[in-house]
Amino acid sequence: MWSSPRGHGTSVEWELAEGRSDQAVRIHTSAMPCAVVRTVEQCDITGLVTDMQELAEAADGDLSAKLRPLTVAYAAWIAELEARRAGEPDLADYADALVQVVARAREVLGRLEDGIALLAANKDARDAFRFANRAMWQQRVRSVWIEARKAEPAKPLAEVDIPKNRSWRAFQLAFILINLPGLTSLGHPDRGTGPYAGADLLWFPTGGGKTEAYLGLAAYTMAVRRLQRNAGGRDGENGVAVLMRYTLRLLTLQQFQRAATLICACEQIRLGDTVTWGETPFRLGLWVGRKTTPNRTAQSAEVVEALRSGRRPVFGVGSPHQFAACPWCGAAIDPGQHIIVEHYPAGRARTLIYCGDARGQCEFSRRKSPDEGLPLLVVDEEIYRQPPAMLIATVDKFAQMAWQGSVQTLFGQVTGWCPRHGFRSPELEDTNSHQAAGRFSATVTRPHALLRPPDLIIQDELHLISGPLGSLVGIYEGAVDQLATWEVDGKKVRPKVIASTATVRRAAAQVSALFNRQVRVFPPPGLEAGANFFSRELPVSDAAPGRLYVGVCAPGRRLKPALIRVYVAALAAGQTLYEKYGEAADPFLTAVGYFSSLRELGGMRRLVDDDVRSLLTQIGSRGLKRRNLRLPHAVEELTSRKSATEIPEVLERMKCKFPPFGQKALKPPIDVLLATNMLSVGVDVGRLGLMIVAGQPKSTSEYIQATSRVGRASPGLVITVANWSRPRDLSHFESFCHYHATFYRQ
Repeated sequence: MWSSPRGHGTSVEWELAEGRSDQAVRIHTSAMPCAVVRTVEQCDITGLVTDMQELAEAADGDLSAKLRPLTVAYAAWIAELEARRAGEPDLADYADALVQVVARAREVLGRLEDGIALLAANKDARDAFRFANRAMWQQRVRSVWIEARKAEPAKPLAEVDIPKNRSWRAFQLAFILINLPGLTSLGHPDRGTGPYAGADLLWFPTGGGKTEAYLGLAAYTMAVRRLQRNAGGRDGENGVAVLMRYTLRLLTLQQFQRAATLICACEQIRLGDTVTWGETPFRLGLWVGRKTTPNRTAQSAEVVEALRSGRRPVFGVGSPHQFAACPWCGAAIDPGQHIIVEHYPAGRARTLIYCGDARGQCEFSRRKSPDEGLPLLVVDEEIYRQPPAMLIATVDKFAQMAWQGSVQTLFGQVTGWCPRHGFRSPELEDTNSHQAAGRFSATVTRPHALLRPPDLIIQDELHLISGPLGSLVGIYEGAVDQLATWEVDGKKVRPKVIASTATVRRAAAQVSALFNRQVRVFPPPGLEAGANFFSRELPVSDAAPGRLYVGVCAPGRRLKPALIRVYVAALAAGQTLYEKYGEAADPFLTAVGYFSSLRELGGMRRLVDDDVRSLLTQIGSRGLKRRNLRLPHAVEELTSRKSATEIPEVLERMKCKFPPFGQKALKPPIDVLLATNMLSVGVDVGRLGLMIVAGQPKSTSEYIQATSRVGRASPGLVITVANWSRPRDLSHFESFCHYHATFYRQ
């Protein structure tokens, strides 16, 4: 039985026998152990159409044929598993596990076939599927175009509208297909009551594309709900269709920006065919704490006026300015010019956010969309009055259910409709009639049917819902589940639940405790730890270098002096590469420092400003190039100390590359970024390639998520500096190689 070696006050490395994973031929101590987490390659399936444009424009009779190669290839893979089970003697000891692997794979195959059969038989499903593909096609292409325009402002949209930028990955398309029946049929077992309803957990390594998978499902859900009209006597055109929940403020803001482009695409499709998709705009809501966004329209007006006049922000109140640029075209949004607040009762009690396109060519500019602007709602009161099709929230916001009666509108409980201000609720300020005011005619409140409650609940980064937070979320989840349950033909219908994560343990128990549902992990595993049907780990090579982890531990020395020397060495080495190779060294020019607490980060911030800067000017005697950190732009932090308006600015600066050596940058890039666990989820900046971790993070999931922020589009280097006086840090350092080879199992 293989037992991994470990050091005592040092670490251990070994060389395996050729072709074996359980036998070493050489073991030696290592003061700076190294481990590589290999690159995961997505598998291509011959004949499967993954181009979103082609699927969006496919005729009724062609859609199934374009998707059928997926089930054919998956069935062949299952047959291969069964053949290996019978033909490889080494697998005999794992007979029970093999039976489970094959059974799970066959279950997925059956669900894939059901999804494709649904598209062949159900017109609403076909139309909604094409809608989702068209919306995601526009979302992906627009996102790529906006990034490209930062370097080349005149770049045409058509140049990036190519299959490479608008294609699904196979696992994304498969995940959508297996969930179509549960989102289309209100009588599906996944929508029923009791603990036997299913919840699908999307498990894939960080950076693999989970976000696009559930955004595609969200687009389908919004579309099929509109096509089903007033099912069960509830209004399906209005109300919240998709509820997306996150645990951290930064993650919520990042996903809000991604989802905004999708909603803009949905709205453009609707405007092109209002007969099919209804008169109510597709909108996106951001429902978070008061320090991030305003609770009331009056507060929003105060903040906008302060921004317009240059006064200090209103204390304790967030800003409606959550976008530095338009999510549809990338034009800058100036809160003083492009955010307008209409007051109650003369106006619509709305905060309107317009694209800042100076020529008014964007579809969401004030010239082209004067009454709506960008389809975004960022003020709580306005979200209650106009429940958006998709709502993004933090999990703690649901504590408002016990104190704020207006939250009931998010679950379809409305008492009427005011043509000027939206839906009525006993706790929302409004009257039964309004006199004419300006361009608004006199209005009278009208009776209105209850709205359909959310059909899809998405819980991202499920592994963060644990400990005390998990206990509280579980309590509120019972209320959410009850409020989102409604009756159709005498049968209770619950929302479909999906979750995603890159690191999860005891998923079945966690999902059962939180959602009272049975978990189904997708994609199911194969016979090898690093491979399944949809992906496999690649051997380390120049084409697939993976992410290199290096351990550093200095027994007898305090952590701060060790960190100073690591920072100086890493920054000076980056400068040496920069002067030799130019722009190719960009991933290693921004050093990301990761800390488990603000106290430790604050101490390092002072050391970077003083000791590190000073030593970098003297490093020439050690054979490395000198580097000058120009304050205050050279050092930045990403922590809870940053306000909601500062965070998007920091994220944009993180994307700024260093110019060719010898040239001056248009915007000063970041040399050192100091961050806490705010960085560990949701941040997707492809250029980052270097991270220095101070001490071992408190959990393996946090460590995986944090270090996965680097090496996404380039080779990644993670230097973990262990504190020898902490037994846990020392233990991880002594078994450094084994820990990193198995940390997805932790």
